[in-house]
Amino acid sequence: MRLLPLATTLLLLAAPATATAGAATGQPVELGTIPIGANSRTVVFTPDHRLAYVANGGSGTVSVVDPVRRAQVATIPVGTFPYGIAFDRPGRYAYVSNRDSDDVSVIDTARRAVVKTIPVGDAPRLAALKPDGREVYVSSTGSDAVHVIDTRTQVVTHTIPVGDAPRGVQFTTGGRYAWVANSDADTVSVVDTATYTAVDTIPVGDEPRGVLISPDNRTAYISNTIDGTVSVVDVRTRKITATILVGEKPRGITLAAGGRIAYVVNAGPGATGSGSVVTFDTRTNQVLGQVAVGLDAHWSAPGPGHRYILVTNSGSDTLSVVTLARR
Repeated sequence: MRLLPLATTLLLLAAPATATAGAATGQPVELGTIPIGANSRTVVFTPDHRLAYVANGGSGTVSVVDPVRRAQVATIPVGTFPYGIAFDRPGRYAYVSNRDSDDVSVIDTARRAVVKTIPVGDAPRLAALKPDGREVYVSSTGSDAVHVIDTRTQVVTHTIPVGDAPRGVQFTTGGRYAWVANSDADTVSVVDTATYTAVDTIPVGDEPRGVLISPDNRTAYISNTIDGTVSVVDVRTRKITATILVGEKPRGITLAAGGRIAYVVNAGPGATGSGSVVTFDTRTNQVLGQVAVGLDAHWSAPGPGHRYILVTNSGSDTLSVVTLARR
């Protein structure tokens, strides 16, 4: 695989996105990789997008990464098998869900140290901040529930029953609803965040993991790991409108700048072969391109202006930096 020169990479990562920078094609390209800890799961940018935090399940740590320098700049010990990460709105604290210690580590980002540990349910997975910044939702696959943490008091205030083995959590714009992918039930639970109850259940594909809701609140995209598909769901009617075949074991879904192209991270065969990033057109639901990344790729996070994404390669202990080729 041909990687772009470092000077080109730095320009793409640091320069502001402009409409005159050249039209993006649908073909994803890998700019390079960044070494991180073992068996990584999620990656999330700080609110100012200067750094990214990576949950290293196999190391019991969080890597702090400078994507422009393409380097890990700090390592923070947390609980056992960290999985999900969410920041509060100012970026003062990071909430890290630890799958095997059944708790959430609260990191003071200025000190880069854990300052509190919050017990939650069995096998917490992914975390998401409610748009108003007041609460973090943490899915718990062993408890079939979502735990709600108050960001002011840093305690669990509600536990919401959902489907079997919930994983991905995504809020509608404004935060009225949270959509939760239930991997063992092949459904998505729609949670009313005002009443803390699941008000609807949507059948999707086999073993849903990731959830992405478009900024206009019209469309949701659900990655189905066993099916190798993405379910396209009308947010208003809560019905599937299309199914996109994307590859082997899809997980993370992220939008590119402008929202007309989406990236999907496919784990592939795991430790025996490379994962991939596939792109599709959100207007036509047609697959546009594919690029190989590291082994057992999992989740992704959009960089500043959605100009590129970071992808966790669990089997390679790296992050891939991926963007769209330009004409």
